[in-house]
Amino acid sequence: MIKSPLLLLLLLPLFPAGASCAWEKIRSSDAPLAVVSASTGAYDLSYTVGDNCASGGLLVSAPSSVWSGYLSLVPAEVVSPGLAALASTSSVLADGGLWGMTPGETLDLVFGGEIAGEISDHGITVTQVYDNAGNAVNSTWTVTVGYSGSKLVVSPQDSWPKGGVFAVSFSSSIADVSGSPLAPASTVYFSVIMDHQADNTAAAFSDRAARVRIPANAYPQDFFVALSTDAARAEIREANSRLAALPGSPEFLRTLSVTPYDAAGNTIQPNSACVVTLPYADADGDGLVDGSLARLKTSALAVWRLDEAKGLWVRQAGALVDSAARTVSQTVSHFSDYALLAVPDADLSPVYAYPVPFRPGAGDAARYGSWADLITFTNLPAYGKIRIYTVTGALVRELQAAPPSMKWDLKNSSGQTVASGVYLWEVTSGSSRKTGKLVVIK
Repeated sequence: MIKSPLLLLLLLPLFPAGASCAWEKIRSSDAPLAVVSASTGAYDLSYTVGDNCASGGLLVSAPSSVWSGYLSLVPAEVVSPGLAALASTSSVLADGGLWGMTPGETLDLVFGGEIAGEISDHGITVTQVYDNAGNAVNSTWTVTVGYSGSKLVVSPQDSWPKGGVFAVSFSSSIADVSGSPLAPASTVYFSVIMDHQADNTAAAFSDRAARVRIPANAYPQDFFVALSTDAARAEIREANSRLAALPGSPEFLRTLSVTPYDAAGNTIQPNSACVVTLPYADADGDGLVDGSLARLKTSALAVWRLDEAKGLWVRQAGALVDSAARTVSQTVSHFSDYALLAVPDADLSPVYAYPVPFRPGAGDAARYGSWADLITFTNLPAYGKIRIYTVTGALVRELQAAPPSMKWDLKNSSGQTVASGVYLWEVTSGSSRKTGKLVVIK
């Protein structure tokens, strides 16, 4: 997350796709403004004067007229047209939006070029989309829009309501001094600081079903929480890598990072229990998570907290699965990084092999199989073994189960194709075991 008194959100890359962000390339173009970090999808800015480079911190502390001037001077071949920044004096960047605007605060839309001064209609629409309880509102908000160089200043006629979430939409009619469009039509979001005396619900901008419910007086003063569903963050990736290395480990589905702040921007934890809710996919309502490699029963879903010191996910007790809403909720006393994980189903009863008999020369591939399709084991567990034996008990082949289905190529452990006959198969996973019979007629 990024917090600064001036420049908080770079919504579109300052460089077109495929262009280099290398420092030397920027310097050689004589650009007074440079991108010095682009690894996280957010861009830190710095400017150059001759051979001297100023830090992003110096740029942030400079007056807005200084950095907006530098921004407007970046060569056109370096800056891609579009919204360069959404500026605020009190917010935090997360999940592609600003969290924690104050009720009377103005919003700056900063573009990658100087805006034509003669344009009277800037195509700005501000809509309140949710209230402090997370309920849909969809009410157009009256604002005034001012113009200054490359910046449009959006001011509310009435104060933004506490806990509200707003969508700011702008059209492609915003043009530079040459008449060229500065940005395609787009929408950005921001939330307003919450009233600590009210019950509040904060939801992620990217997925409204991922949310946090905070009771009244959980904080002694007004506050806000910044939510992120970004699973690509380094600490999340590292924890998932450790998890995947464990045999039969839970499968990671999604994450929700919750960071609480007071009005001054200091992180602060609640003094009473709150509820974190994460959604899951089960469109057909069959009780199995959609799109997972292994069979994941929705009843096995749980919320896990990231132990930052150890870099490990730790299961939390008492998760509530709501099959109607397709969500899992967890009561927490401390905000952190959370994930929705499920232990793969160890029930082997759905496992079977087909076709039986395998008779590729019969001419009916749909019924008897073919050398192209071979023999398939399906509904396999996430972790386990497949063993194939002769009727006398001699081991023919051992395979590592690969869910949800995998094929046996009818070869033994020496790579030779097996003879016609009856074979027995066994699938094991932990203490679970299932057996069956195969018939090969070549």
